[in-house]
Amino acid sequence: MNEVLLCLLSGGFAAAVVKALESLVTWKLNRKAAKEDKAEERKEAEEKKLDEDITELKQSVDNLRAGEKIILYDRFKYLARSFVEDGEIDFDDREDLIAMHEIYHNQLGGNGNLDALMSEVMKLHVK
Repeated sequence: MNEVLLCLLSGGFAAAVVKALESLVTWKLNRKAAKEDKAEERKEAEEKKLDEDITELKQSVDNLRAGEKIILYDRFKYLARSFVEDGEIDFDDREDLIAMHEIYHNQLGGNGNLDALMSEVMKLHVK
């Protein structure tokens, strides 16, 4: 009888140990999964913030580019008209206007409004 009782108690104890180990493993796996989920959420939030920062930076660059374009347009127009009124231009000033026109037209996406004025500048007597 003692042997039967010992076998029953041993089997019950072994089952309890197995169940406890199973619960411990399940808890550990769930904890690991929760940590991974939080890390993934942080990563996604950081990526979203980075995307927003990049969009804001691109908008700022576009705004600066537009401002630079209008300032260069105005300055070129003012200088070119002054030289056309004078009827002549210094070689260095002409080179500066050529460079300004090139940047305005090709790099900043000018619309060709200054081409006619540039043509007049190129016809001027170089002093």
